[in-house]
Amino acid sequence: MNNSHQFDPFYSVKNPKLMTKEELKQHKKNVKRIKRESFGSTLHYLNYRKGAFAAVVILNLLSAIFMTTSTFLIGYLTDVALGYDQLRIGGDFKVWKFVIGFTMMGVFYLLGSGLSMWSDIVSNKVGVIAGRVMRSEAYQKLMKMPISFFDATNTGEVMSILSNDIDNITFGFADALSPLLMSVFIIVASFGFMLYNSVYLSLIVLVLIPLFLSVVVILMLKAIPQFEKQQSRTAKLNGYIEEHLAAIHLIRNFNQAKIVNKTFEKYNDKLYGSSFKASLYSGIIWPYSLVATFIIQIIIGVIAVVFSTNNISTGSGQMFSVGVITNFILYTRNISDRVNRIFQNLTTLQIGIVSSARVLQLIKLTPPVDETKLENIGNVKGDVEFKNVYFSYSNNPENLQLKNASFKAKRGQIFAIVGPTGAGKTTIINLLSKFYLPLSGEIRIDGHLSSNVNEHSWRNQISIVLQDTFLFKTTIMNNLKYANPNATDEEVIAAAKISNAHEFIMQLENQYSEVVLEGGVNFSQGERQLLAITRAIIANKNILILDEATSNVDTRTEKHIQNAMLSLMKGKTSFVIAHRLSTIVNADKILVVQNGEIIEQGNHTELLAKKGFYEQLYNSSFDDGE
Repeated sequence: MNNSHQFDPFYSVKNPKLMTKEELKQHKKNVKRIKRESFGSTLHYLNYRKGAFAAVVILNLLSAIFMTTSTFLIGYLTDVALGYDQLRIGGDFKVWKFVIGFTMMGVFYLLGSGLSMWSDIVSNKVGVIAGRVMRSEAYQKLMKMPISFFDATNTGEVMSILSNDIDNITFGFADALSPLLMSVFIIVASFGFMLYNSVYLSLIVLVLIPLFLSVVVILMLKAIPQFEKQQSRTAKLNGYIEEHLAAIHLIRNFNQAKIVNKTFEKYNDKLYGSSFKASLYSGIIWPYSLVATFIIQIIIGVIAVVFSTNNISTGSGQMFSVGVITNFILYTRNISDRVNRIFQNLTTLQIGIVSSARVLQLIKLTPPVDETKLENIGNVKGDVEFKNVYFSYSNNPENLQLKNASFKAKRGQIFAIVGPTGAGKTTIINLLSKFYLPLSGEIRIDGHLSSNVNEHSWRNQISIVLQDTFLFKTTIMNNLKYANPNATDEEVIAAAKISNAHEFIMQLENQYSEVVLEGGVNFSQGERQLLAITRAIIANKNILILDEATSNVDTRTEKHIQNAMLSLMKGKTSFVIAHRLSTIVNADKILVVQNGEIIEQGNHTELLAKKGFYEQLYNSSFDDGE
């Protein structure tokens, strides 16, 4: 069963609304800890190229200094033009002083803007690199996880993490971190210049801005949880869509479209609710901030004029002037604007942090077995042994899918595995392929114990033809070479001739260059199976697994497939699963499986002579029309 909360580190089994005060306090504490750790880990990726993050900090610091200095020069030049020099350089108005000051203002502004642009470029590059590295690490970890992991994983949610959440990190940190640093530096620098101009007005601004912008804080605190819910619900919706699109034939077959659509609407409505609230709260912030900033500027302007007309000192050793008042209004606007931007950037950053927490859940995945510490084996003869093997997909000894399975297969032997649906046939194949490890017992190839051999080396000894053949969206030639990338075109064609696939391939317009459409829909079931058999021939392994490869095809195609299988199995240890028992009557040994147990073993003649369960299966196959 898929776990929809598997990669949500903020998920709590108990609804926060039902928690006690102590439980809620602990829950919030855990959320803060996870965010803090995620932010720290993401900074590591942002500094993947050493010094890149430091460069962003330095560039923003220099840019802020130049920008705020150019703002200071506006007030200074205003006073110079009016005959007053704050810096007391020379006497009254002088053209050279104004020209030099104006030039410096322009140069500082251009330098600040240029450094800011440079910082944005570096920041974007840092964000993109971080996203690429995190996506790569997460994907590599997924590729190391056992099949059992994917049995319990919502693949749609994983896809959402690798796409949407990585994008949130890439653009969230790239778009927010640099402007956030710039805003902090500009606020500090602006307040420094304000203190230089007037301590009294600076203290008033220090009171007014938090007072007016406290509403912004409240709105942000309401918006951030909604953005977090939006991400989580987007992943769940994606998982639901992916799962049910994959099962569209089943849904149509059982006329379950209405129920599926109803459930979809529930997921969609929840996503809409959180998205709407997030947009509502964040959408109010900007217009409110504009109004609040305008009011603060008017208040500061009025107070400054009152101070000036009453000859009240600035508190910084000088009197009020038009330039000082101008600077204060500009710096007040700068600070208010930057405080507002900080909150906006924090929202984006929060989204990035929440996404990084989810991505880090993938990166932190640990395979149950360290495959690098297991042995590699060379080419094997093909002797296979199961000894007292027990297995459960749920790792529950009370719910076993295979019980005390034992058999030995020698090189070149053909083993047929038969039994009713759900008996355990595919389970034996899955264990032999090392998709899973047994709860107890031993599985060996040429005496090598499966638990001691790494997966890659073990599976390198086995070719598999599955019931549902998977073909990639590329040419037939590339699909066939997937079994052995080093195979030449001539070797591929030779294998296709052996499998009887060459005949239908040559009838195609582009022959071996024909592109396989999504899901292989431009080929019949039988043609796809012939391609799968060709792939197995190209792989040329000494152990072969054929999983119900002759089901659901017409008689003529089945004959082609049977001939191809016989060619493929020559000299190989083969395990065949088939619904049609007549196709395995020539097997060296038949394993009869029922309720997870191998209840009978022997060749066709021996088993018929026993007049047991196999005889019933064999006779029923003819009753069904074979």
